[in-house]
Amino acid sequence: MSASIDTTTSTGSDWSALRAQLEAQRADCVRQREEALAECAQSVPDPVAQRRAADLQVTLGEIDAALARIDAGTYGRCVECGAAIPEERLELRPFASRCVTCTSAH
Repeated sequence: MSASIDTTTSTGSDWSALRAQLEAQRADCVRQREEALAECAQSVPDPVAQRRAADLQVTLGEIDAALARIDAGTYGRCVECGAAIPEERLELRPFASRCVTCTSAH
């Protein structure tokens, strides 16, 4: 018997579509990072490719953290203040971990 992961929050939101979007974004980031790392491995390393690989690694970390929040049941809440993150924001940036107010404060 396989266990299913409950992707519904206490507010009743179903995050399965956003989970799928996050997983697709993650796969794309992995592919792009591998391409950038391949460019870095050339005899003359490309600093732009190095920076891109580093930025993609940060994005992968954010995506993995968002997937972990879905699994933990805390997805859709700001990690700083606990306020609900509007679904519109999550649709545009599904790995957002903070509300707009807390993001602006940084």
